[in-house]
Amino acid sequence: MSRSAWISSSVRRLRRGAAAALLLTLSVLILPAAALAESLTVGLYPYVPRLQQFQDAVTDAWAKVEPTVQLNFLTTSQWDGGYDMNPPASADVFVFDAMFLNYFRTQGYLETIAESEISNPSDFLPYALDGVKTASGYSAIPLLGCTNILFYQKTDAAVANADTIDQLDAVLGQCSYTSQIPPDRRGLMIDMAGGTTNASLYLYIEAGIEDKWPVALPQSEADLDPTAVAIQRKMLAMASYYNGTEDPGSEYGRANWYSHGWGRATVGFTESMSAMTEATRQATDFKLFPASNNTDAPNLFYSDVIGINTTTASRGTRDLAVKLAGVMASSEVVVASIGPGGGSAYPQYLMPVRTSVFQTLGQTFPKYQDMQTLVNTSNPVLFSLDADARNWLSSMKNVIKTEAREDYACGCDFDAVQSIPDNSAAAPVCQQTCSAHGGWNGQWTNQYPASQSGSVCGCNACPTPVAVDTLVATPRAND
Repeated sequence: MSRSAWISSSVRRLRRGAAAALLLTLSVLILPAAALAESLTVGLYPYVPRLQQFQDAVTDAWAKVEPTVQLNFLTTSQWDGGYDMNPPASADVFVFDAMFLNYFRTQGYLETIAESEISNPSDFLPYALDGVKTASGYSAIPLLGCTNILFYQKTDAAVANADTIDQLDAVLGQCSYTSQIPPDRRGLMIDMAGGTTNASLYLYIEAGIEDKWPVALPQSEADLDPTAVAIQRKMLAMASYYNGTEDPGSEYGRANWYSHGWGRATVGFTESMSAMTEATRQATDFKLFPASNNTDAPNLFYSDVIGINTTTASRGTRDLAVKLAGVMASSEVVVASIGPGGGSAYPQYLMPVRTSVFQTLGQTFPKYQDMQTLVNTSNPVLFSLDADARNWLSSMKNVIKTEAREDYACGCDFDAVQSIPDNSAAAPVCQQTCSAHGGWNGQWTNQYPASQSGSVCGCNACPTPVAVDTLVATPRAND
């Protein structure tokens, strides 16, 4: 080989070697990063009127920020907002009920978020942001809020002026109906079906009785405050046994019934308005539900918050997950998530925790102005339990639920053993129907909606809690 040929061959070998080295370097520097950035897994809070709207809003906004990083959303069977499930290890970002904030934090599920990583923190309502703050940063980013709301007609001055539970009881009365759906504008409608709902309501009442938050968590039936339990029983009697304890058939069924003219008042969260007609919304006022006789009671507000899974550190997705959480909690994306959309010209009426979201939606939908006024005048306190929240709920929620249903005095309707054509035929039919249910109380009907499947008789005794307890989970929050 000539000198020139040898030099040419050597140059080619060097070039090939340099190219190979460069490719190796690029594979080390670029390929792992690309692999890590292929996707993020997200668990949204499932108990909202239009969940798909959230998913679409987040997906669209994220595509503008990180178009090469796909979002994979957990199904509602894979993530329940934290009520019974722990965050899956595969989840990078998950939205959960803040009542489990301290539990998830102590269990090691929550990556600490620095203050510098939270966009426009002054825009958040103080109760929501302060509630997730720790000495080293933030355990989560607030997304939504809610609290127990009483809805009633604007013309109903008596309900509007009832500022305590006893005053409301005096206005609405007890045992005004025994069917699941009130036959007209009478009585209260309230969800007291689930265990977590009852346990949360008990603590909500107890905070008013003790005039403080947090309160000590009762560890047994003997620890329950009889005054708080008596108030829960009063609430159920202001409604009916069936209305409070049975599944209405949809998540916002009671609001839908109220919108049809049934029930004088109903308790729910602000998003209950999504199930009302626009005419009903315009004719309806709302206020904090007075759950005790203390007009200065701590006003407990729930919150849905965004957590970053600690497993993101080992996957190398922690910074991307924080960026995604920021996008999800941004004013623009929250407006897109809860405002008009998903085939509806109206918002979901979910309560935001950013002042700017109230202001934006309030320009078109005045109920958001009313909502903001309620929040601003309530001095809210975040409803969050201690690190033993999951164990405490597991051991006590059904105890509290059962106690709330004990000694129910109003009676219940039972399907008649045969059709009742008129009043003269009622007595023998209802006496037979009620023979195993404490006897007949003299009432019967075959009119809708009190009767939905023929004739019913009013009996003195109600089904046992075990027999009626068919509802497994109706959180928003709280099964």
